[in-house]
Amino acid sequence: MDSVIIDTSAWIESFRPEGSKVIRDAVKSLLRDSVILMPGIIRAELLRGSKNKKEFKTLSDLLGGLEYLPVEDSFWEKVAQFSFDLFRAGITVPLVDTYIALLAIENRAKLVHHDHHFDLIAKKFPLPIYELSSE
Repeated sequence: MDSVIIDTSAWIESFRPEGSKVIRDAVKSLLRDSVILMPGIIRAELLRGSKNKKEFKTLSDLLGGLEYLPVEDSFWEKVAQFSFDLFRAGITVPLVDTYIALLAIENRAKLVHHDHHFDLIAKKFPLPIYELSSE
């Protein structure tokens, strides 16, 4: 079974009633058929956007059913090196995106996203992107 990481951008797009049907359908399918790895940073980003305590609890329960992806303290040194390499390659992206991209690379997990920063990274580094069918 394939492992995937669903970035915050794709989760949010899948939750929006007027969001991308392609992303929504992909997320539903992946939840049913794949191992979803849940980095703490994505969990925190999603939960902080909750509208109220009830939504926070519901979302927390949903995300709690996914496979948590822990990192060792030494991972931060790798993130720093990767961020340095990205800058030297002319790619400037938020540190959170750098962190998530490196998690996907190191865990050989395809990344589902709705954020152009990951496409920039994938042009020059071996970031496995989950291919969505065209909208």
